[in-house]
Amino acid sequence: MVSPATGSVVLVAFPFSDLSASKLRPAIVLASAFTLIELLVVMVIAVVIMAVSLPSFISMGRGAGMRTAVNNIRSTVALSRQWAITHREQITFVASSTGMVYNMTNGVFSEATNDHACYYATNAAGTLVQSITDLPLDVTFDNTSETNLTFKTDGGLTDLTPLPIVLVDKTSIIRGDPITKTISINGLTGGIKVQ
Repeated sequence: MVSPATGSVVLVAFPFSDLSASKLRPAIVLASAFTLIELLVVMVIAVVIMAVSLPSFISMGRGAGMRTAVNNIRSTVALSRQWAITHREQITFVASSTGMVYNMTNGVFSEATNDHACYYATNAAGTLVQSITDLPLDVTFDNTSETNLTFKTDGGLTDLTPLPIVLVDKTSIIRGDPITKTISINGLTGGIKVQ
């Protein structure tokens, strides 16, 4: 400060209590943050939750192939029955444990080189009513021979005691607990029942 009388600079001392170090420097505000330990604990909890829920997601995916196969076969059998009624001709539903190929040029069925089970529907002349459809890779038919269901024009079957169509989940056989679904068709009425 400058003295008005002498024009010289005068130093004025202030008590230290007024000019403490905290008042001279701006205060640094620390934001609260997570420590490394807290982050690791949260990550471990997340991994444990995922490990516990993973088997549920895997089994949900396995069941999807079986549900798809059952629904598709049931709808194809119903289509075959409906076709027989509306077009007044016999329709044969075929479930084959071996893959089949239909040659469009000469109209001949032949076994495929793969081991995929398939199903299809034909009329009495051998024309495809429902195209050859492979089952999902993890599903197959229980029997090793073909299952033929021939629908009459009244919607019933020619065989009044047909063999049921049994589907097996291949992955469940490996685990030792086979999962099967049975599609039964009433010979008299052509009604479809899934068990």
